[in-house]
Amino acid sequence: MENDVNIFTTLTREQAGMLLKTLRADYAHQFNAYWYEERFNTVPIHLRHDSLIATFPTMAAQKRLIGALSFGLGRRCEI
Repeated sequence: MENDVNIFTTLTREQAGMLLKTLRADYAHQFNAYWYEERFNTVPIHLRHDSLIATFPTMAAQKRLIGALSFGLGRRCEI
């Protein structure tokens, strides 16, 4: 896309690991906060995660960063 932003950076393994840990914790907190909101109650459970990602751009960005950091650290990505 024309409006995409590419970010290239170098982090130590420790920095990357701590950033990954922080992103996962924040993502989990947001996920739990939004999951039971009334506006999502009508969304079927198996579609709710994708609905959250589509509704909250921050969560979508966090999910991508979690995947990129996990890949860079050679870990399996588990959100």
